[in-house]
Formats: sequence, structure tokens, C-alpha cells
Amino acid sequence: MKTICSAGGLIIKDDHVLLVKIAYGVNKGYLMLPGGCVDDGESFEEAAVREVKEETGIYARPKRLIGLRTGTKETPNGLELGVYVVFEMEMVSGCLVADGNEVSDVQFRPIDDVLADSQVISLTQEIILSYRSALSNSGLFTLKSTLETNNKYVDYHVYTLLKPDF
Repeated sequence: MKTICSAGGLIIKDDHVLLVKIAYGVNKGYLMLPGGCVDDGESFEEAAVREVKEETGIYARPKRLIGLRTGTKETPNGLELGVYVVFEMEMVSGCLVADGNEVSDVQFRPIDDVLADSQVISLTQEIILSYRSALSNSGLFTLKSTLETNNKYVDYHVYTLLKPDF
């Protein structure tokens, strides 16, 4: 069975959420969180940063892990496992610009409007509802200290329930 890994980012600014309008595939015309596939040799965190930047023009960094979706689907080539990791991300810099290829529009929209909009995919709405309902110190946070391992990792992240001091 083939495995496809992807990552996305939830960016909230002044009670507005950053969304992209998809320009291709089964989600064409729908709004969702920015994100996409993890490239070979890339971590979920690196993929989320790259995809958000490519699709929206915004540079953001992951703060905490807030969602995980797994699913197995049938494809013409057999079963495929999809793993999608969603980070709350902090906007660092940049200006909104749709990539014009995968994404036809990018916008910050009021959260209440997004939750009521049938053009926003349900997974995005569920992630936003969960985020809004959760405590600010819930979720899995990146461990700031370095752990010693017996393996030689190129990129290494540990998430714990303990919120670090930023």
C-alpha cells in the first residue's frame, strides 16, 4: 500500500482564518487550509512552511500540532494511506498572493463566516471548530530542548503536552 503524507497550517489573525481556493482536482473551487504533500527528505514541519509560503505568499512557522487525519482510499493502483498533519502556525512575514497554479485565491475570512460556508471543506471547518473550542495550552507542542538519540536524524522533532515558554 502506498502512503501519501501531507501537512497544512492554520493561521489565525484578528479572528480571521487564512484560506486558499483550490484550482484543481476533487476540491476545485472549494476553500481549505493551505498545505500539501511532503516532499522526499522533508519533515512535516518543513512541508507546512513551504506549502503555506508557495500557496499564499506568507512565511509562517509551526507553533503546535493541532490536528491529524488518516484515511485509506481506493485508487486505480490499489489502496492508498493518507496522513495529513495540521499545525497552528504563526505568521512571520509576507503578503497574500495566490500561486495561480494550485490556488486561485487566498484570503483571510472571519471564522464565523468560514464555519457557515458550504464552499469550505468539512475537514477545514472541523479543525477550526476544534481550535476554537480548545484551550490555548492544549495540543502538542514542539519540545525546545535537544534529545540525544542513537540515530542520525537529518531533522528531528518531538511533541509533548507541555507548553514551552516562547
